[in-house]
Order: sequence, then structure tokens, then C-alpha cells
Amino acid sequence: MPPFEIAEHADAPDDWDAFVHARGSFYHERAWTAAIAEQFDFEPLYLTARHNGSLAGVLPSVLMRGPLGGRRHVSLPFSYAAGPLAASGEASLGLIEHLRERASADRVRRVEIKQRGVAPPRLPGFSRSDHYATYVVPTTGGLDAVWKRLHPSHVQRGVKRARKTVSVDHGAGEEWAVMAELQQRSARRLGLPAPPMSFFTRTCAHLQTLGLADLLLARIPTGDRVAAIVLWKGRSEWIYAFGASLPEHWEHRPNHLLLWTALEGAVAAGVRFDLGRAAPEQKGLVAFKEHWGGERLSLAYDYWPATGGLHALPRDRGLLAVGSRIWSHLPLALTRRASFLYRYLG
Repeated sequence: MPPFEIAEHADAPDDWDAFVHARGSFYHERAWTAAIAEQFDFEPLYLTARHNGSLAGVLPSVLMRGPLGGRRHVSLPFSYAAGPLAASGEASLGLIEHLRERASADRVRRVEIKQRGVAPPRLPGFSRSDHYATYVVPTTGGLDAVWKRLHPSHVQRGVKRARKTVSVDHGAGEEWAVMAELQQRSARRLGLPAPPMSFFTRTCAHLQTLGLADLLLARIPTGDRVAAIVLWKGRSEWIYAFGASLPEHWEHRPNHLLLWTALEGAVAAGVRFDLGRAAPEQKGLVAFKEHWGGERLSLAYDYWPATGGLHALPRDRGLLAVGSRIWSHLPLALTRRASFLYRYLG
């Protein structure tokens, strides 16, 4: 193993961006780590590995505090996969080992590393879960090839129907508040806390100014905006980050046209389109992603000293299922005021 110099930074060094743009995803962007750290009061920690002075690997992470005071290092919250980005497995392992040593010295309860693929390198002492997968739509072959991957009745028919009554706009500025309200309503219906409004009006709006986020809004003939989606825009891949809609207007199929518009943009930009992660017990969500042409890509979640946290729990039973049912029956006004709980879901 060549000698690597591992260093810690409170802010990413100047050569971080070039390294990430050549190899990484949206979730490795320094702006993403900085944005969620500021929004949710996390403590960012950027690790670098250098060989003979040249950058050989990076690992973005944040220190999170739980509702009862426990602390954990996560790479990264609200990111289906971040973890080390390195030119070699040795550099990747060196970064993870350094983070574990830092956690042990500071008596941090747990380290969580989220990575893509079925065989990223791991260190002894970590427990691995491959329960989750993400679903990626390849955009090679052009728009016609992407269209042919869509399910004829579940997706293609819905897009055609939506085109008759729905229009799609790119939103910015004050329209992020519209997304926040739609997300509050949709998240409650699904039994989940939604991000606070400031996450959309401040954090997402800022990422948009950097070219890293986009907001698409669906309108019906009355002029009402009845659905919206948020995209994270990396150099090689766009990610379907949030989707929200009003069920009383589903007959217009606004979500179909929003997603198809996003796919059209991804094809034009020459990037893959990631529909986001799902657990196998979320059968409806998995079917939705497959109907849109998503191809399964395994995720590896590593935990030290042992598996733990919400991501290790089943989605269809136990604590998460009970909590979801209760949340979906709470008054909307109460769930709005409780949006501060979202920070603990990462």
C-alpha cells in the first residue's frame, strides 16, 4: 500500500471540486455537505487522502446529534450513497479507518458509510447491510430508447394523458415555497416528516443558483400548481430527490409529465437519471421505479461498531410502520410545526 497522508478539514480544500467532478456524484459536491450542515446544524468534516501531495481520495461526512444526545458520523445524511471517493481501494480504506479512529477517540456512538455497489472495500469491525438499492435509468441511445423502456400502460399512457391538460414550468425564487407546501401535504399522507420550509426556500434555492438543483412544477388548466419535483444535478447523473402532488388532481397525471420532462432534460444533458433508493419490502415503490425503466443498483451501508439507526429497520413493520401510520393521521398544522424532526431521519 502506498503511503497516504490523511487530513481533516472544516471546509473542503480547493482541489476537492476538480477531483469530485471527475469521479463523483452530486452527493460528493462540497456545496451539498455545506448546505445540509448549515440547514440542520450538523458539524461537517471533510477528509482527504494524498499521495506525494496529489489528491487520491475524499470522504465527506457530518457529525450528527440524535434527539437523546447520542452522536454519529455519517457519510452522508439525506444521501442514498456518498462514502469515500478514491482512486484506489487502499485510499478508500484509509479514509474510512481515519474516520473510525476519530469517532473512537471522540467517543462517538456510530460511524455510517453509504456506498454504491455490492463490493466496495470495507474494514474489519464494520457490519454491512445491502438491504437497499437505487434504480438508475440509462439515457444512452437517445430519447426514443428511453421511451421504449417505460411501461406501456403504467407510464407511457399516463404521459400521453398528462400532455392533454398539464403544463410544466421550471420554478425558482418564491416558487420553492410552493414545493415546500406540496411536500408537507404529500409527506403527511405517506406518514413521514417533511423537511422544514427553509430547506426548500433557502437550501434548495441556493443549490439552484449553483446549478446543482432544479424545480419542476405542474399546472392544470385552472392555473393551479398541483405537483412538483426536485432534481439534484451532478456532472454525470441527475437524481430524483423529492416528488409531491395533490391526490385530488391525480386524474391529470401531473407526476407523469414532470418525470418525463426531467428525463428529457437528462437525455439532453447526457447524464444518467437516478430514481432514488428503495427497500425490497416497499413493493409499490420498487414497481414504480421499474416501470420507469430503472435498473437496480445495490447499495452497501457499513456501520461501526454495529448496525443501527433508522436505515437498519424494516419499512413495512415494527417501529417505522407504526410511526408512519400515526403520522399520517396527525393534523397537517401539527406536522408542519414538527418538521424539525426531519433532521433526525438522515
